This record gives sequence, structure tokens and C-alpha cells, in this order.
Amino acid sequence: MTFAAPADSPPGGGVRQLLANGLALLLAYVLPRIFTVASVVVAARFLGPTDFGAYGTAVAWAVVLSILATLGMQPLLVREMARAPQRAGALLRAAHLVKAGTNAVMLLTLLVLCRWVLDLDVRVQHAALALGVGYALAAWAENLGAWYQAAERMQVWARASALFGFVSGTVGVALLLATGSLVAFCWGPAVGWSAALLYLVRRAPPASQASRGPSALHDETMADARFLLGGLAPFAAAFIGVAIYSKVDVLLMSRWRSELDVGVYVAAYKFVDIFQALVIVAAAAVYPRLSRTAASRSWAGARSTEIILLAAVPAGLALHLVAGPATALLFGSDYAVSAGTVRILGLVLPLLAISIHGAYVLGAAGNMRPVAALYAVGIAVNILLNRSLIPAMGPQGAALARLASEAVMAIGFVGVLHVVARSAPGPRTLALAACAGALGWLAGLFPDPTGGWLRVAGAAGAWLALYVGGGALGRTEVRALTSALREGRSSGSRAGRTLDHAGQGAP
Repeated sequence: MTFAAPADSPPGGGVRQLLANGLALLLAYVLPRIFTVASVVVAARFLGPTDFGAYGTAVAWAVVLSILATLGMQPLLVREMARAPQRAGALLRAAHLVKAGTNAVMLLTLLVLCRWVLDLDVRVQHAALALGVGYALAAWAENLGAWYQAAERMQVWARASALFGFVSGTVGVALLLATGSLVAFCWGPAVGWSAALLYLVRRAPPASQASRGPSALHDETMADARFLLGGLAPFAAAFIGVAIYSKVDVLLMSRWRSELDVGVYVAAYKFVDIFQALVIVAAAAVYPRLSRTAASRSWAGARSTEIILLAAVPAGLALHLVAGPATALLFGSDYAVSAGTVRILGLVLPLLAISIHGAYVLGAAGNMRPVAALYAVGIAVNILLNRSLIPAMGPQGAALARLASEAVMAIGFVGVLHVVARSAPGPRTLALAACAGALGWLAGLFPDPTGGWLRVAGAAGAWLALYVGGGALGRTEVRALTSALREGRSSGSRAGRTLDHAGQGAP
């Protein structure tokens, strides 16, 4: 199985391709989350905060252990396939073989840990195992997703992701309403990933194996599996750190506070999950290009980091300003107490954006080891702070601990990006971000009968004026973006067809 590497293109064409990548990946993350977030909101309202806390505990354990199945392999696959497209088919076969073993390890570990080590409530055990099956299927789907992303055929991955979201959300809600069972609801993702995996397999070009006998093919696959495992260690360490860090506060709260508090915090953190997905979209859209140009003068790691930061500051402050009405709108009056936690978590978003995007930049540059070290520091800081803040303050204490640990990690990432990958934000960008933060703080001082919406509207105008006046985008970038948008309207359908058929040839 092979695919052609994207041809070099003029600046406008490059921007158009990145916009197409970004749009497709945006759809790949947003569409499934529209359905899955909607289904989680239905579950939160149907179950109530206490039972929703049990769901949050099951999700936290399933997410943490899911890294044993994926091992952070997708970025490694995207990088290697983008650099050597002629090896894509062999790498894909090897990745499937590796995932067969890691899936078995993950499910067995999840069973032993939940049932015999932690002795969790039976509902939580069964819910976590159901979610674990979904993550096992997702691990195989991610292999194919890496192939499509490396080939810059993101729209196929977007369709598969949308299919997963639709099937997962509708089946989960249908099972919940029909049975009233939390465990039944948790089987929705497994059904959704089964549908997405089938779609991806049917769309993938057939692998040509006629030139090699079974023995040679087996030897090649085993050699590639060893190659992947050899290069996987820093990615696995980093993603294990990310998985633990993302859920450690929920796990600690489930031990030190009630399921009601867990439900309140999980509901508040859902806003962070949505934002995190959008940052991953932006980072993944440029990741194949960054991987191919890491050693060249066209390396754009620093500029992409700056743009991510400048977009994240207004987003986080906007959530901070409208925390109350946004929480009521999404989860209803039963979760009104979550608003204070959401207000704190809004300030986390710009710091989180630096960490997430920084990990992608370092991965493209082949320097994942610092990512694992930084997340280890973040986990240690988070646990130490949560030890005193969660028992005393509950969900808001966990949010404050997350804010502090994210600040520590963001500072660390900026330093590592500067030293290792020449990708730290420049002084002007940092100054613009600081001014945007000051404008958001000033907006919060004004009274607002709408609960924050008018403040956000006023701040949005101030942020736009600041960024335009401060030159947040350079003239060359504005011209390239304008050209891409103008020409994209006339050639979008033709480009989409070209992308859709790229790589369909025989291997």
C-alpha cells in the first residue's frame, strides 16, 4: 500500500492545503463530539450528579488505561508515513500487529485493576470495561487514521469520526433511555468505533502482496513491528503521562470526595475537553508538514505555536466570563454549582494550548522525551496540590490545582521549545497575549445583567482591535490566507475530489 507525498506547492496552495487539512480535522473532532457531548449531556441530566459521578470515575479509569492500547502510536505513524510514504503499507500492518497485543494487555489490566485491586462498585467496573472495549477498537482505527492523515486525506478520517460520533451517541442514548442503565450507555462507543473501523477498512486501498511470499511478508511485518516498538518508547512515555495527567484529579476526587462532587467536576471539565479537541485539530492539521520540514528553513513550529496561543487566550477568558450561563445552558440547574469550577478552568485553556501544541511540535522535531518529563512534573505538582485542595475545597480545589500545574508545564514547554526546537513564542506574541489577558480582566469589572455575554461581546471587539493593531498576523500571512480563501471558493470541490482520490492507486 502506497500513497504519493503531497507535492510542493506555492504559498497560497500550501495555505489552502493546510486550511483543507484543518477543516477536515476540525470536522473529525467536532462532528463526533457534537454527538458524544450531546449524549453525555443527556446522560448527565438523566442520571443526576451522583450517578453521573460514577460514570466519570469509569471514564477516568478507562481513559488512563487506554494508553496501554494506543501507546501514543498515532503521531509516530503519521510522522514516519509522511516522511517515507513508500513504507506506509508495511508500517500499517506492523501497527495492527502491535495493537493486537496492546489491546489484550489493556483489557486484562483494566479487569484486574477495577475488580480485584481497587474493588470498585460493580456498575463502575462494568462501565469501565465497556468503555475499554471501545478504546481497543479505537486503537485499530487510529492506525488507519494515521495513514489518511499522513497522506493528507483528512476528509476520510473526518467521515469515519463523524460516523463514530453519530452511532456512539445515538446508540448510547437509546440504550440509556431504554434500560436506564449506566453500563448500557457505556457500550455506545464500542458500537460507534466498530462502525468507523469498518468504514475505514472498506475505504483503504488494497495492499499488494503478490511480489512476496507469506514467509517474507511475515519477516517484514515483524521487522517493522520491532522498528515501531523501538521508536515508540518516548511517544508512549509522553502519552502515558498525558493520560494520567488528564484524569488524575478525577481519580483522586473519587477517593477523597463523594460521587456528587465527581459529577460536578466532570461536568465542568467537559468545557476543557471540547477546547482540547479544537487545539488538537489545529496541531494535527500542521503536524504532517512540520514532520517533513523539521530540519529545513521552512520549519513553522514557532509561528504555529504563536497563533495557537493568540487564539487560546480570548477563548479561555471568554469561558471565564460566561461560566455561569454557559454551565446552565449545557447542563441545567442541577449543575449550577459547577459554574465556579468552570470559571477557574477557563483560565487553564491558554496554558493547556501551549502544552498540547508543544507536544506535537516536539514530536514532529523528533524530541518527545522532554514531553514525558514535563508531564511527569505536571502530575507530581497536581497530586501534591490536590492532596490539600480537594479534601478542603472539592471541585474548585481540583480546578485550582489544575491551573497551577498547567502554569508550571506551560513555562516548562516554552523553555523546552526555545532550547530544543526553536519554536517558543516571540516577545511580541507574548506581549499581545498579556495585553489580551488584561483586556479580559478589565471586561470582567463591568456589571453585566446577562451574566457575562455582554462582557464577552465587548472584550471580543477589544481583542480584535488589539490583534489587528498589534500585527498578530503578518502581511504575508494575511495575503496568503486571503488568496487561499478566495481561490478555495472556486476550486474547493475539485480539490476535494483530488484529495479523495489521492493514493487510491495500486501499491
